[in-house]
Amino acid sequence: MKAIQGMILLLFCSAMLTGCWDQKAVQDINIITAVGVDYIKDKYVVYGKLSDLSSVVASDSGGGTKKATSWVGRGEGPTVSLAFNDIYPSSQHQTLWTHVKSIVLTESALQNLTDIFEEMLRSRDIRYTPWVFATKMPIEEIFNAETTFNQSPLKLLMFEPREVYKQHSAVEPVRLQKLMNAVREPATAIMLPDITLTTKHWKTNDKDNSMMELNGVFVVQQGVNKGWVSQEELSGARVVNFSHINRFPLNLDSSKGAPSSLSMHHANSSYQLNQKKGKLAIDVTVTVHANITESAWKKGMDEKQMKMAAEQKLTRDILENFTKTQMKGIDLYGFEEWFYRYHYKLWKQKSSGGPLLPDLEMGNVKVTVKIDHSNTYKM
Repeated sequence: MKAIQGMILLLFCSAMLTGCWDQKAVQDINIITAVGVDYIKDKYVVYGKLSDLSSVVASDSGGGTKKATSWVGRGEGPTVSLAFNDIYPSSQHQTLWTHVKSIVLTESALQNLTDIFEEMLRSRDIRYTPWVFATKMPIEEIFNAETTFNQSPLKLLMFEPREVYKQHSAVEPVRLQKLMNAVREPATAIMLPDITLTTKHWKTNDKDNSMMELNGVFVVQQGVNKGWVSQEELSGARVVNFSHINRFPLNLDSSKGAPSSLSMHHANSSYQLNQKKGKLAIDVTVTVHANITESAWKKGMDEKQMKMAAEQKLTRDILENFTKTQMKGIDLYGFEEWFYRYHYKLWKQKSSGGPLLPDLEMGNVKVTVKIDHSNTYKM
């Protein structure tokens, strides 16, 4: 009886072991971690960035002395799907798209934004979680950007933009899910980060390194690129329309002494309709928390003066940014979406003849800056 039980147990264990007969090692699979899409002469050009998994393991285990090898695949075709398939014949291994963490679109590809993602998401290999960027640069250059100290290629800005945003909330990163939700709405404008390369800030042994940075945004509405906005023109949107800011410097020039600066965080805003004289004006109320980071107390401004100067500067930026972007047909503050959600009848009536943005005006702007602390140590 025991012998029979032993045979049954042995057969059961053998059957369980055969479940992994077709499993492949990671080094035998092309794992794509970033996808780029360009549109040239009526053809889609797709790029796939491979990650060097040996460098990922070395980095995680405390190594990282070996420079990661960069591999970028390229395919083209009349559709996005055919462009993906164009990569396969020379790929040498099976290619997986289920680990894509970042998607980069060229400025020319933005004109076909809806078609691109309808085809890309149809296969279900790519999820709704990757970060999405647009760029004015060649995608191959973006994908060949360098990391510091030969770190894992997954430590690039395009894969973890939140890490930089925590320290410097200049351009808010966007996931694919948020982009697609905005594209499908009739009045929502979304700011798509512009990713580029810079050699200004970092060097190794007197050699300039090409490092990624976010420099402005492309504003997309109903799947259409409305235009590009520089980082400087986002000073108003940063406190009005960003979902949150963790830390961003606000420089206050003092005419009487040394300049002072604040570090802004936790901004909140609200809108209110102001229909004076039959015009569609929107009153904006903003509250911003801040800390004093630099102050020359004897030569510069005191805390009360800094608060007043910060409120005046932000008010001016909000008004100027709105005027400049409105002239370009860009709804920087999402006013049209606000009308759509809270004044739908009015939105439907006014938008029936065309875009609502040209008929909007900026009403009263009230900015309140709350200085939480001065970042000084007192004995």
